Amino acid sequence: MPVLEALLSLIGPAYLAYYGFTVAVMVVWAILCAALWVWNNRPSKRNGGVARSRSAGLMFFILVAACYVAAHTGVYLLARHLARLWA
Repeated sequence: MPVLEALLSLIGPAYLAYYGFTVAVMVVWAILCAALWVWNNRPSKRNGGVARSRSAGLMFFILVAACYVAAHTGVYLLARHLARLWA
């Protein structure tokens, strides 16, 4: 299920690029999606899961956010390029 959530979050950058929003809006979108993913998949939510320390949790969030920003940037740039071709 987490993979489905991550793939569905890629619809946002395509929409933002098509309608001409700036890159900053797309980065905020990606960080919010990463925060939602980390919150929904936190170890303390699972049965018998061990909570991470605050610093480990922050480092994990930064890693996930960087991956989300990279993936969303790729989709954003591709959609922006295709939008110029279709116009």
